Amino acid sequence: MSWQKLELIDLGLLENFLIKNEIECVTFSAWLKEKIISQAHLHKDLSIYISKNKNHLVGADSIHEAVLITEYGMICPIIQKNSSAYPHRLQRLSQLIHQTPYALSSIMGLEATVEIVEKLLINRIVKSRVDYYLMVLDKAHFHGNSFSLAEDITIRKAKTSDAAVLFDIQKLYELEEVCLNPYLFDDSACLVLLKNNLRKEMIFLAEKNGRPFAKAGTNARGYNVYQIGGVFTRHEYRRHGIAHILMLELLKHIFRLEKKACLFVKKINKPALMLYKKLGFRIVANFRITYI
Repeated sequence: MSWQKLELIDLGLLENFLIKNEIECVTFSAWLKEKIISQAHLHKDLSIYISKNKNHLVGADSIHEAVLITEYGMICPIIQKNSSAYPHRLQRLSQLIHQTPYALSSIMGLEATVEIVEKLLINRIVKSRVDYYLMVLDKAHFHGNSFSLAEDITIRKAKTSDAAVLFDIQKLYELEEVCLNPYLFDDSACLVLLKNNLRKEMIFLAEKNGRPFAKAGTNARGYNVYQIGGVFTRHEYRRHGIAHILMLELLKHIFRLEKKACLFVKKINKPALMLYKKLGFRIVANFRITYI
């Protein structure tokens, strides 16, 4: 069946579809979950497109594929790998994507699905591709060994009022891990994002003599899966196990809520890969963010 704009009548079916596929689309599911909670009546101009299963047009399995375009221009696709065999269907999806009112900025998802969407973006220039491993961990496979801390170092959950003291760490993290062009970094936008994350996410920090020097937290809280991101330690404090201790604390809180944890890590980041494997994370797929 061809791609179509999501109708509000299909919202429950979309939730069920996302929950079944949540490991690969926590950004999508968390975005939708927040919209549903925060808005009593969702507007019909949401840029969500779905493809229905021709063999199950009604019921729990009716939605076959879905694509979200956020208000920030990020495309989050969940597309079957064999979709390339049906070019007429993809042509319809291409038309819908190009009709979106938002300025497109990036594509995030499983590598194979991102590649499909890249080919649909006619006359769009790819600025860069960043490849990751998608990793997942549940409570049963968590290696939660405790570590001792130096007496002058404390670990605590960040509060909404911590934005000012955490700003320097957030800035360093974004310049090192996120920002493609440091000259385009915007302090005010960084602070707004940090305040928003402190309000709705679960973030832990390490501090010495009251000064934060490392952090780890969630960046998307889906229905059954929490996505971890923004794990960062100042250079002078690295190789002392601080990130490991922060991750242990964060994961303990996630598992107390009976959620799974996932994250995506750059394939070239060997120290982070070693850390996550020690904690019990396993690689489940290749992940990619393409900037356009």
